[in-house]
Amino acid sequence: MFTLPSRRSFHEFQPITKAAPLLCWDVAHPSLAKKQQIAEDILYLEQLQSQHRWQLPFSFRHLLSNNFTLVITDLEKHILWASQNFEKMTGYHLEEALGQTPSFLQGPDTSVKSRMMVRDKLASWSEAETKLLNYRKNGEPYWCQIKIHPLQNQEGVFTHFIAIEKEVD
Repeated sequence: MFTLPSRRSFHEFQPITKAAPLLCWDVAHPSLAKKQQIAEDILYLEQLQSQHRWQLPFSFRHLLSNNFTLVITDLEKHILWASQNFEKMTGYHLEEALGQTPSFLQGPDTSVKSRMMVRDKLASWSEAETKLLNYRKNGEPYWCQIKIHPLQNQEGVFTHFIAIEKEVD
């Protein structure tokens, strides 16, 4: 229960027993920040989709609303953008990840077999799906379910990859 100092002594506390209205919009609507984050991510993705003329078989809004992390790389697999969930999942700010390959999240116990399977699938422009052991910025391991789609423009030319990721047990 929230308390304020009493008038008698600064060190004595007395509980407030009357209800008071909430005065902060963020406290009243904790989902507002999440909705704004999703809207910003969707706006950026829609701009990229328009710029590169990607044909996508899935909804950004649905994925982001269900707490998936999205990562876009170029064909050399350098990270160009990641949704705001990326920082929550990995501990890395987007600025720290830009230009790196997603393998910077992997470590000594990451399955070499899974990594090779992903590499081979992407080399043949196929979707790749696996569960990988990744590592957060603080060194803590976490399991990540990943599905990677090669992205094509309207002319059928592959231009980027998008990884759809979610932390799992």
